[in-house]
Amino acid sequence: MRLRIQAMQRRTIIAIVIAFVVIAIVTLYFIFDPAESIHAPKCVFKTLTGYDCPSCGSQRALHAILNGQLLDAFLLNPFLFLATPYLALVAFTAFSKHKIAVKLKPIVQHRAVIWFYIVLYFVWWIIRNTPLWSVG
Repeated sequence: MRLRIQAMQRRTIIAIVIAFVVIAIVTLYFIFDPAESIHAPKCVFKTLTGYDCPSCGSQRALHAILNGQLLDAFLLNPFLFLATPYLALVAFTAFSKHKIAVKLKPIVQHRAVIWFYIVLYFVWWIIRNTPLWSVG
């Protein structure tokens, strides 16, 4: 019984910490524009090579989403619109015992789906550094 209470307290503390971090990040993204802030982290890959990584533009896109500018966000990093829901589903099916998660897990975490996502990731990486993708 005592272990069960300690486990619940630990989960509560973890949930509070995660909620605080999420709220802090969302609040900061409403206030500070990563494109103009000197405190926003810069992409190491782009700094070293001059090429965009698949995630370049994600900070600015997240800022645009939180400020209701969906088209701007999409133009900054369209892959974010595919990656975010998929990665959220992977996390949901990996950590949840809910009936829906159990039913979705074989689909979302199927080897073919994961490889498809990985291939799309690298295809996006190549496309965004060619003249085919001149946005941004």
